[in-house]
Amino acid sequence: MKKSLYFLLLLCSFVIKTYSQRTYYIDFGPNDVTNGNITTSPDANGNYWNNITNTSTTAASVYLVTNKNALSGALLNITSGFSSNGINNGGLLSPSASLLNDLAINTATQDYFYTDNTASFIIKGLDVSKGYIFYFFATRNDPEVRKSNYTLVGNTTYSATLQTSGTNLGGTGYNGNNSTILVTNTLTPDTKGQIAITVKRETGTFAYIGALKIAEVQLPITALKTTYIDFGPNDVTNGNITTSPDINGNYWNNVTNTSTTAAQVNLVDKVNASTGAYVKITSAFSSNGILNGGLLSPDASLLGDLAIPTATQDYFHTSTASSLSIRGLDKTKGYVFNFFGTRNDPEKRVTGYSLTGATFYDGLLQTSGTNLGGTGYNGNTKTILTSDIIMPDDNGQINLTMTRSEGTFGYLGILKINQVNPVTFEPYCTTKDASRIAIMGSSVPSGTGATNNQGYAQLYAQLLTTRANNGTGQTWNVSNISVPGNNTISVINRWDKDLLPICGKYVIYALSLGNEGITTGGQAIFDQFRDNMKLLINKARQQGIEPIVTNCYSREDYTATEYNYIKQMNLLIHSWNVASINLLGALDNGAGKWATGYKYDDLHPNDAGHLEFEYAIVPSLFDALKAGKTQPYQVNGTYLNLSPSTGYKLQIKPEETLHSFTYSFDIQTSSTGQLAELSTTTGLKTLVINTSGKLDYSSGISGTTVLTDNQWHKVTLTHYYAMGKTLLYIDKVLQGSIAEKVVTTAFDLNGSTAPAANYRTLLFYRSGMTPEEINAMVDGSLLKSSLEIYSPLDGGNADPIINFAQSTNKLKKVNIIAGTYYLQNRFSGLYMDVDDGQITQDGGNIQQWSLLNGTNQQFTFTHLGNEVYKIICVKSGKSVDVSGVSSADGANILQWSYAAGTNQQFSMVPVDNDYYKIIPQHSGKLIEVSNFSTVNGGNVQQWADAGQLSGHWKLVRSSLAAPATIASVVKKENQSGISVYPNPAVSTLYISGLTNAVSIKVYSSSGQLQLSGYGRSIAIGQLSPGVYLVHLGTKVFKFVKQ
Repeated sequence: MKKSLYFLLLLCSFVIKTYSQRTYYIDFGPNDVTNGNITTSPDANGNYWNNITNTSTTAASVYLVTNKNALSGALLNITSGFSSNGINNGGLLSPSASLLNDLAINTATQDYFYTDNTASFIIKGLDVSKGYIFYFFATRNDPEVRKSNYTLVGNTTYSATLQTSGTNLGGTGYNGNNSTILVTNTLTPDTKGQIAITVKRETGTFAYIGALKIAEVQLPITALKTTYIDFGPNDVTNGNITTSPDINGNYWNNVTNTSTTAAQVNLVDKVNASTGAYVKITSAFSSNGILNGGLLSPDASLLGDLAIPTATQDYFHTSTASSLSIRGLDKTKGYVFNFFGTRNDPEKRVTGYSLTGATFYDGLLQTSGTNLGGTGYNGNTKTILTSDIIMPDDNGQINLTMTRSEGTFGYLGILKINQVNPVTFEPYCTTKDASRIAIMGSSVPSGTGATNNQGYAQLYAQLLTTRANNGTGQTWNVSNISVPGNNTISVINRWDKDLLPICGKYVIYALSLGNEGITTGGQAIFDQFRDNMKLLINKARQQGIEPIVTNCYSREDYTATEYNYIKQMNLLIHSWNVASINLLGALDNGAGKWATGYKYDDLHPNDAGHLEFEYAIVPSLFDALKAGKTQPYQVNGTYLNLSPSTGYKLQIKPEETLHSFTYSFDIQTSSTGQLAELSTTTGLKTLVINTSGKLDYSSGISGTTVLTDNQWHKVTLTHYYAMGKTLLYIDKVLQGSIAEKVVTTAFDLNGSTAPAANYRTLLFYRSGMTPEEINAMVDGSLLKSSLEIYSPLDGGNADPIINFAQSTNKLKKVNIIAGTYYLQNRFSGLYMDVDDGQITQDGGNIQQWSLLNGTNQQFTFTHLGNEVYKIICVKSGKSVDVSGVSSADGANILQWSYAAGTNQQFSMVPVDNDYYKIIPQHSGKLIEVSNFSTVNGGNVQQWADAGQLSGHWKLVRSSLAAPATIASVVKKENQSGISVYPNPAVSTLYISGLTNAVSIKVYSSSGQLQLSGYGRSIAIGQLSPGVYLVHLGTKVFKFVKQ
């Protein structure tokens, strides 16, 4: 049986504390008013309850909420049937809070489930790294002595008995239990996250269960390694580093620099051994300490090993949010984080800590408040927040974001990290279909608004099939289990039933804040969606399923308030350690509503809208995931120098059809010139630094920010196809926008007229971006939704243009083709040549000839986009042309006045060593020398590509080509000493000036061999009238047959 590692820790004998996490309240009993009622929430104590009313084994699963009304993923199933009763049959109608505490809720104690033998239920979806304490209450006002046995079986077991009934059990005259709660030991779930509970009649007629409280607790751990980190300044006035070893013999790490430019801090463990991990600041903090509320005299009885004055006296802080990354972690181990923060201030201040690795953790710690640390001291003196066990992501990283949750500031003074061993977790499916994708969402992914419900999910599945059939992608099977109307709660409540049995490797969670209730629920709904999405991601990863998340998108009923929530949520999803899809950037109208012409109704896109959503998904995403490509992370400190002299440009060719996009890069330059070129279906678009040093977009945006100051700037061009708008940003400043719809097929950075510049952080997304997203990128965040290309650009790396994004697409170096060249044939070594005798004529023939350095052998290339060029003979000014727009093999290549026909436009396909295939756009065939000719006058034609070397051409700069020596050159028609006659000829063609007989070959003007012979003449009467070429060894002559 295949099992996966998960986040459970071994017990540690020297630690005895457990820490309460989540709490569940469960009311068992009918809801018929006569004998029982559900317990409404919140109760008088503010707790939320779960109600189990159906006694049958066929009852639907009940997904449990915590006492704070948060979903947990845990669920309860009846496995052996009960009966129910209550109010009129001995339920406790007036419980006393002094006796039953938080279980003294009358609707919970007034009714119950019972059995005359045994009955059972099971709780699934528990956290295998946690312990659980069960509090059972049951009663029946009856003089018979009745005792119920409760047996719990998980990884550990427990069994005990509770008396529920008997004469005067609850005091004189009351024969039911009204005061006793059975409290179990701490139990741990089995490897599937389950604890089974059996209720058995031990004494008397019946056994009962009325109310159940379950407290989740952290278990003590055995640390493999422990690392201590002190955050704060080292200026003596407000803080000092913690020297090592401390009074406990532990070694510390000191993080003193709050800036994102700070060098990484390499971490040692408590015995001063290198851990291989390091801390990198990813979003700047501030720091303070001794004179501003640091804890100067910590008490070891309260803080244990963290009670080191130099560690507690100073801190990092933030007024909004700041972040750091711990990298180089062991991906096979788990990590438990212990946070301490304090600031002696009467304002209530609460700090949020969010950890993101393979899974998520969010926790809160109060650091400040009146008398928080005891009378007269307003700082935290004793509370340490301990995280769940977090596994590093596939890159060996765990990222920490610290936020100001309440009050003016958030704080971090000390971080203690324990490395721990994971243990075995047994997934639902021991084997998974590695090619199965489930899509789990609501009405939009189910196809509502599209013809025959063929929405974006179905369109993407069809695209995957097409890519597999044409060999560009792998074979995938898609199961769409989306249900209209679903929100995160609905999906969690059907997750085990609908998703797990598919046994697929991947799941796309396709949900939105709209169905969650954001239009009426505000911040509470935002928080619910965020937390439930994290829960869904954790649940998938626990089962060995890789989650993908779609971002939130438009709706017609959104106001500016909802739009802001959508944008905030999308920024969060961008940062999560999951592949994600930016749907807002596909159909936004700039105000959170549908772009005009793309809605089916207020809540759903139409066919065109669904197609835009499909275009936002990276086509090779799942191919990359299957190949083991990990989530990208921000790489800093690299750059790549480019200029025309480097000889190449950096080209991105999007996978499949692209509509909306964002193209972004950092640049440092002091020069002007064309930075980038975008090939579109309607022509070229360019980004050019003008003579004023500002950036212009050729569609009609004139820049306002000077780029030529030799400072780093971020250039971002974002296009919303459905909205019909392109926007240009320099850093955070909008340079302008233009109304247009473009279909872009290639992005080229650098070129023949580019400035010398340093570049870094090249990004290409399949969606447009909001100003908030642009600002986040400028602030150093790596946004990952719909990301197809991310290359840090590292000139010091063996592969300076590696793509870290989760796609199989590549950033390519493409030789710059611009200006004038000779074209040398690979097979013959001769050069493309326009017949000088026809140089002024449309229809002038193109042949090969030894290099004479004439301008009739020189050709100027002009890029039209997508590596398609027009090729103009320098001497004539006319274009290379396929005769008659023919698509046939053997069609002649000649020159003609340029008319922008596809028979005058050619793809330049690189082969190797500066050789290219020249492909006419209209025919897709190859420009080659006819019949593998190696002689002057060999005709140039088109032919199907069979890999022939006669169809490879080397581009030789006109300044670099060396002419042939006179001895090797056969002059054309006027070469003295040898000639053909008569010309025109009717029956026989003679050769004069020959001393000896020679081999004679006659070719058609299209290069096809017609006649051959040996001597000083050849009979030509059988030829049709026309122009022919006579090959005499290395000499070629043209004649006309009449």
